[in-house]
Amino acid sequence: MKTITAAAALALTAGLASAQFSTNLGNLLVDSDTGGTQVDLGGASIPAGTYTSFSVSTDWVAGGGNPFSTESIWAFTDAPFAVGIDDPGLFTFYADPGPSDDALASGDPVTLTWTGFFDAPYNGGDSLFFNSWQSFGGSDAMWNNVDITIGFDVPVPPLAPESTAHGTHPSSMTFAPLAQAEVQWFSFDVAGGAGAMPWSISTAGSTNTGGSFGDNDTEIGLYDSAGNLIASNDDEDFGNDILTSLLDSAGVGALADGTYYIAVGAFNTVYGPEFGATSDSTASGETKLTLSFVPAPASVAFLGLGGLAAARRRRA
Repeated sequence: MKTITAAAALALTAGLASAQFSTNLGNLLVDSDTGGTQVDLGGASIPAGTYTSFSVSTDWVAGGGNPFSTESIWAFTDAPFAVGIDDPGLFTFYADPGPSDDALASGDPVTLTWTGFFDAPYNGGDSLFFNSWQSFGGSDAMWNNVDITIGFDVPVPPLAPESTAHGTHPSSMTFAPLAQAEVQWFSFDVAGGAGAMPWSISTAGSTNTGGSFGDNDTEIGLYDSAGNLIASNDDEDFGNDILTSLLDSAGVGALADGTYYIAVGAFNTVYGPEFGATSDSTASGETKLTLSFVPAPASVAFLGLGGLAAARRRRA
């Protein structure tokens, strides 16, 4: 395990509206041992604020042991850790994005770039470590010109609402037919503590054909207003051939007051952070979404966001 202190290299980027915090770590030799290469970013010197986004880049050059750049991974944590030895539950993982989209399944030199949002917000002044490693045993690589920026950007919610429905709950809405490889978005607002009462979100009654596992096979994902994935469901009861989807308070828990987003697709739809819902489904058909809350109708507003064609590339 190699730990580097980089507090002296940290600098606040001046003149930026977002007051981002940036550092250049120079060149790092990164290997595959139990600790990889760990850099103490000197969290005490990072200005106060709740940081939500990151950008990391490096000019990657293969070293020994036949490494690929697809094996280059890193994480922001609140303490250094030894990969495969220490219990990950002992650490806060602020970000752990996996391989870069620029990475190659070869040892060719390449510039790797990661941009995204923290899995958990980081508060300036707290400890922050950059842990990097090559995941292929016995290999190492040079990560040259390692640039890190953390900031206050937040994910942009899906399309603005097109319609609002108030009425007796359960409230059901049927929308335009779902096309192949399409994701449809819906939104609802919870107020007055309504989310503490029993609630459910169901696609029962949806109809689609052409799916790889049969007809009427949906998937749903529930997001908060910051783009965090709260829960997802494929089949309500696969064993009994109920392929529509269900999320409810029994399985997910209470919902705090606020705005929530529901993404609906046919199988296969993949749900990730940052409103990252993508589909490669061959099915198409009609989406029916039923939102049921115990409290009075005024406590919950149900909004339809229409269809959103999946444009993000599915990560392997």
